[in-house]
Amino acid sequence: MTNIFSSTDIRGYVGESLTTEYVWNVGKAFAEWLPEKGDVVVMESATADKSTVRALVEGILLQGRSVVDAGIGDQTNIISTVMDKKAAGGALVEYEEVQNLAVITFFDARGVTVMDSSGLSEINQLTDAANFLPAPEKGKIKTA
Repeated sequence: MTNIFSSTDIRGYVGESLTTEYVWNVGKAFAEWLPEKGDVVVMESATADKSTVRALVEGILLQGRSVVDAGIGDQTNIISTVMDKKAAGGALVEYEEVQNLAVITFFDARGVTVMDSSGLSEINQLTDAANFLPAPEKGKIKTA
């Protein structure tokens, strides 16, 4: 199975289609795609793969954006945290047990899911191109 940028999220097998390098690039692409300056909220489900979360955070940081570590939660929690923190956007990393897949969902500054029609296809193109300019300064991790 290859990485799947569906109409609402990214799904893949950890260590196979979702390698550390690929997830770094996903994080870099999301950080670059976000239209506004600002922090990015990252939240994980209780069962999320920690290596996927770390790789995504590192990619975002490498593009110069700070990350608000929002801990464990779900879609409702990340939406409220993105809006409360007035963040540029957010990412929720989950694990779908039935299909044994890691799932990454992005949210914009309004807490709205980034879908294929609203930017996910652009993030996919940026990820695949992997042509990222290094940020002058790495972002920092903040706590919610």
